[in-house]
Amino acid sequence: MLKAFLGITHLARNALRAFSVLLLAFYLSLILLQVFYRYVLNDSLFWSEEVVRYSLVWGVMLGAALVAYERGHISVEVIGAFLPPAGKRVLAFLANTCTLAFLVILIYAGIDFTDRTWFQRSASLGVPMRWVYLAIPIGALLETWFMLAAWLQQREPSTAEAEALL
Repeated sequence: MLKAFLGITHLARNALRAFSVLLLAFYLSLILLQVFYRYVLNDSLFWSEEVVRYSLVWGVMLGAALVAYERGHISVEVIGAFLPPAGKRVLAFLANTCTLAFLVILIYAGIDFTDRTWFQRSASLGVPMRWVYLAIPIGALLETWFMLAAWLQQREPSTAEAEALL
């Protein structure tokens, strides 16, 4: 059961990495296109800034999930350096529990926020804002999933940092 869960998580992580790369390439291209239109053609793409901004929201939330899988979020390691191995495990458990609690709150608040703004539309494109705000609960849900997978694998942050450099 655990092996199947971790296998599905690995596939989802790879798909999310590919999607994140495509999303980054998309908004980089859109920004370059906007610069070209503004300074070469002396015109502007009125919609591009809004699309890039909303894409960045999705990129940040999805990227946070990927970083959670790699255990690469910023952490203060001063306290753990002075603890014995048992103390480090307790500290890691407390930190993971606090992170999990934060993510559950973020999922709930994101769903509530999305529900409140269900009929709101963006200023220039008229896009339903629910699609933008859904990034919060979806990203937090993915981050919870990937954090639990990393926790079950007992991945150490130092291992994740070494893998991230490859």
